Amino acid sequence: MIEIYTDGSTKANGSLNNRGGWGLAIMQNGILLETYNESSFNTTNNREEIKAVLKAFELAQTKYKNEECIIYSDSLYVVNICNDWIYKWARNNWINSKKQIIENLDLVKDLYKYINIDFFNCQVVYCKSHCGILGNELADALARSDIIKIEKIKHEIIS
Repeated sequence: MIEIYTDGSTKANGSLNNRGGWGLAIMQNGILLETYNESSFNTTNNREEIKAVLKAFELAQTKYKNEECIIYSDSLYVVNICNDWIYKWARNNWINSKKQIIENLDLVKDLYKYINIDFFNCQVVYCKSHCGILGNELADALARSDIIKIEKIKHEIIS
């Protein structure tokens, strides 16, 4: 089983010229296999959280397609989208319960393309943030490009 920890982050959510990013840590049996991260400008925390899960879905369907993958997110927003809301939104032509077009529609539709695949090999699970789970802490550090914390956590995982 592959465990993929995801996280998104922004410096000043909602402000102009906002800098953010996402990160993910891929583990199997407690061993760190690889990490990914990317930075963005003019973004929101929710967009970065979704982008991290999208990258996890992409890797699950390519590099880890013969494995069961659990994708951990500390964003209840993303977990609820993937496990519940997305199906209702798709049936309602991407309109939410307030009769408005959903936020982050471009990214949500990309999520749906993966979730709708036959024999989808992923389960999206909520993971409480900042509670000492090394995969989650590493994904957070990657999302924030915190080099010192990344190296410290990698050392803890290896030890």
